[in-house]
Amino acid sequence: MSISIPATKDTLANDYAALAPYGTLFTADPGTSGAATNEVSGGSPAFARKSMAWSTSSGGAGSVSGSPTFDIPAGTTITNMGVCASSTLTTADVKDKCAITSQTFASQGTYQPSTSFTQA
Repeated sequence: MSISIPATKDTLANDYAALAPYGTLFTADPGTSGAATNEVSGGSPAFARKSMAWSTSSGGAGSVSGSPTFDIPAGTTITNMGVCASSTLTTADVKDKCAITSQTFASQGTYQPSTSFTQA
């Protein structure tokens, strides 16, 4: 069953954003345990989890989005993105994850994914 009450869609999308205010990247699928397995680390500037700065869902859209910018160490291949409850690297608090197009960074660089969640 999909949700038909617009205000409920907005509430659930905004709750998702509140549950996972930070984004992170992985070098391989972290699995479904919530652990931060394969999380990117290192570099200068050092890789860090970033605030998602989610938009607010309103008007029945049931959708939030965010575009954090990550610093990626040289020699790193990123394959997955996740959203987390904490800004601390390697904390087992991954709330959701998805595969992204694999990208290898030969030198230090940045990556800015456009991320969204939509409550159906």
